[in-house]
Amino acid sequence: MTQILSVQNLCKSFNGRPVVRSVSFDVNQASTVGIVGESGSGKTTLVRSILRAINPDAGTVRYLSRDGWQNLHALTEKALLPLRREIQMIFQDPFASLNPRMTVQQILEEPLIIHGLGNRAFRKQRVMDMLRRVHLDPESAARFPHAFSGGQRQCVGIARALILEPRLVVCDESVSALDVSVQAQILDLLDALQKELGLTYLFVAHDLRVVREFCDEVLVMYAGAVVDQGPVERVFTQPAHDYTRLLLSAIPSPDPDEPLQPLARETLNLSVGEDRH
Repeated sequence: MTQILSVQNLCKSFNGRPVVRSVSFDVNQASTVGIVGESGSGKTTLVRSILRAINPDAGTVRYLSRDGWQNLHALTEKALLPLRREIQMIFQDPFASLNPRMTVQQILEEPLIIHGLGNRAFRKQRVMDMLRRVHLDPESAARFPHAFSGGQRQCVGIARALILEPRLVVCDESVSALDVSVQAQILDLLDALQKELGLTYLFVAHDLRVVREFCDEVLVMYAGAVVDQGPVERVFTQPAHDYTRLLLSAIPSPDPDEPLQPLARETLNLSVGEDRH
């Protein structure tokens, strides 16, 4: 399979405290790679470093753009701007991530304006088409975010991320704020869009049940380091690190009569090795 992203030895510290520790992984085109771990494990800092929302201390991120391989951290802001069209993000909170003072038309049109794409008629039509693609009524373009349910607002967020026709999409806890039934609908939509458009997803999550159903590969992060990685079924059935076993033991059973029996941290070896940065 063709790779689209290669991350090598990525490191990031804040005030001398390592938050991302020498993380390396590759992502294949049209696949979904899950990044899991508890709060504070470094998941969000990792993806923000990859996207150049923050600058890492060390390491490289290479991305296969439509014009060939690019080292994202060697590019100037001006050179990086065209690649912003190809790499987009779907955020966790479908309300906080949308400007409440803008209509859906304005929200979806804004990325097109920023990148200088099309005239007003083109942009209006593009917004209508995008709303249909995420199963929203095109007539809803005149409404404001507060007029939508949480799931519908996340559909708007998905439409905004996809309107520039990206190739790589970072889903940062993009279903964690939704009810379980709505989560399933959004995941089905993301899956259908991936098949239709050939999208590649980085899927940041803490719900291992969702990751097992939705992802092809998974990285397990603990204390800023990747302690386990590989195909989802291998990681879930043959975990290579005690922290992975700890996470798996905390997954509730669908049987309400089966007691939850998470492993005790003090009985496990949760070492991530020496801090090298």
